[in-house]
Amino acid sequence: MEEKVKRTLKEHDLRITPQRVAILQAIFSAEVHLSAEDIHRQMPPYMTLATVYNNLKTFIQHEIINELSFGEGSSLYEVNRSPHYHVICEQCGMIVDFHYPVLDEVESVAAKWADFDIRGHHLEFYGTCTACQAKQQRA
Repeated sequence: MEEKVKRTLKEHDLRITPQRVAILQAIFSAEVHLSAEDIHRQMPPYMTLATVYNNLKTFIQHEIINELSFGEGSSLYEVNRSPHYHVICEQCGMIVDFHYPVLDEVESVAAKWADFDIRGHHLEFYGTCTACQAKQQRA
């Protein structure tokens, strides 16, 4: 994992520092979307939350990671992989990645209709996950 992280930093012409390596390793190895606080809890005690935020901002600017802002006040972060969408549980906040062909045709229509140069889009689906549905049925 460490070599993959170092290779990623080199590909984006970023200095390889222990802090950057540790932060990216946490994100690359996560099976869920992480907040800056989640990432900070995994870091050595000497690393500040400000250091985590500063590096996250750099990684976003270099398109290594994506920032997900769903209006709850804090962002979540994920590796910038192939285009995908999110299904979000309104009860517990769980986020599941949903892969579907990119909506190029919709982007094209929106660009023409609004006379915009469209550079991307976000699509989220909101509902209730299976675990929260089961809890509701027991209540």
